[in-house]
Amino acid sequence: MGHLFVISGPSAVGKTTIVRYLLGKKPQLSRVITCTTRSVREGEQDGVDYIFLSKEDFREKIERGEFAEFSEVYENYYGVLLSSIQENMKKNEVSILVINWEGFQKVKRSITENVTGIFINPPSIDELERRLRLRNTEDEGDIQKRLLTARLDIAHAGEYDFSVENKEIPQAAKDIFDIISKVVKS
Repeated sequence: MGHLFVISGPSAVGKTTIVRYLLGKKPQLSRVITCTTRSVREGEQDGVDYIFLSKEDFREKIERGEFAEFSEVYENYYGVLLSSIQENMKKNEVSILVINWEGFQKVKRSITENVTGIFINPPSIDELERRLRLRNTEDEGDIQKRLLTARLDIAHAGEYDFSVENKEIPQAAKDIFDIISKVVKS
């Protein structure tokens, strides 16, 4: 059985970018694809970045108990299918899952072995705000909500096995890969 590494951090900290960078450099890593009901952003692909579902389809999967974890964030559902995690861990030595801190807690209750959490911190809240604004995907009200939520997210960083600061993508990715290598070897 493989090892699952859960990557979390506040919105716009660079989680997805870091994981893409890692997957491009380290083909032995595999990403668990999560589900969402939010709209597809430019450049995203269904089944690659997320499994995009309607709210009705998502709710049906909730009723059938198919999710290891799910939550409603910013009026959209996000979740990970238990079957996706299990299949990935059977096939791959190292699987990476990007979810929020609440999801991490739920996954740790569902899968009790071979799960390690890595929290990505921004260099500062000001830098996080700059990155949110550069994304140009949220209006001012959404940016303020995300900054408020970011403070709550960061308060949970101590619940993770490891913490990495994302000043620059290549260095943060290297730090995460070093952690993965250390954990998998032990």
